[in-house]
Amino acid sequence: MFEEFYQKYETEEQEVIALIRKCIGAGYHKSDNSDFWEMTVITLGMVFCNTGKVSIKEGRLKWPVTEEERNSEKSWGRLQQGQICRLKVRRLLDGLVPEHTTPEQFNSWAVIDVLEPSVPCPPLEAVWEEYQKPVNIEDEVLGTLKLNRDFGLLDGKILWNEKEVSLALEIDLEDEETWDTVRSIAHKVMADRESWDKSMREFAAKELTGLANEWQADDDEKKNADPIAEEGFAQRITLSELSLTYEGDFTAYFDDDDMFWGHTVEVCGSLENGIESANIAG
Repeated sequence: MFEEFYQKYETEEQEVIALIRKCIGAGYHKSDNSDFWEMTVITLGMVFCNTGKVSIKEGRLKWPVTEEERNSEKSWGRLQQGQICRLKVRRLLDGLVPEHTTPEQFNSWAVIDVLEPSVPCPPLEAVWEEYQKPVNIEDEVLGTLKLNRDFGLLDGKILWNEKEVSLALEIDLEDEETWDTVRSIAHKVMADRESWDKSMREFAAKELTGLANEWQADDDEKKNADPIAEEGFAQRITLSELSLTYEGDFTAYFDDDDMFWGHTVEVCGSLENGIESANIAG
């Protein structure tokens, strides 16, 4: 039943020893012939057993499971963070690699079998030891930023309108230039934070005040309260987290002051195009 999945990969099978970074999820696949869940695990490195070649770079391992298997040991529990295991794999066909990358960079494989769930491998053990070491960056504007390898972020705290809020800077773990780029973007936002704060609040108020009044009308305890005005909406929301990417996109998360029963007000945009959308999330 998994023919559609495996036909995307070469027929040649190889044995590798892989270091697992984490399982990132399951994607649903449905077609006229079959439906299944496609599991994806991120690796930090591989050793090719037939040649002894050591490849220390990020990759992907994928395998299919049925709906019944999706929450079993065959899916989420099959490969775990920090595990070093010997696998039988098949390489993704070159023609199916996304256009923005190369087969070597994309580095995607189908898992055919787990031959040994735990094996010694000094090169990969050294990689895992290094991976787990804490990395802190002291920034003159942003303070202490902590590397979050699992999510590809620099995490920190900033002072915004005299309130401490969370800061998440998206980076490319393998390209430290992106670390400097996103810090520079954050410096620009911080230098003009009063203007950004005012604009984001006003934009959210314009987009969502009507919806807030609809929610209020549906709340038995609040339905007789005075209508929420845009100015009042803008004053009530407070920033709790700011997320920036090295490409210049941003998402600001605001506490809703219970106007949406505890949901988050999300404002998105980019430094190039300005504020583009506001919605509720969470």
